[in-house]
Amino acid sequence: MKLEKREITLNETDSLKDVYYTEKTLLREYSARLTLTTCQETKHELSALIEEVTSDMEKAENLMQKSAKNTALIGG
Repeated sequence: MKLEKREITLNETDSLKDVYYTEKTLLREYSARLTLTTCQETKHELSALIEEVTSDMEKAENLMQKSAKNTALIGG
């Protein structure tokens, strides 16, 4: 049995989905830690990180929508 080399390419939408789901995982982790911590300084830091992650998720979602529209327009 002969194995062949295959070229694997990710398109823009796939890459953006990866970013989105990575950010979603971070959001879950930060939220879990926020509920467990009692230190106010840590709570403030985690809250800031959560805001940053949600902003990044929103940007990735908007880019995914634009990418999907562009792909549909060019027939891909």
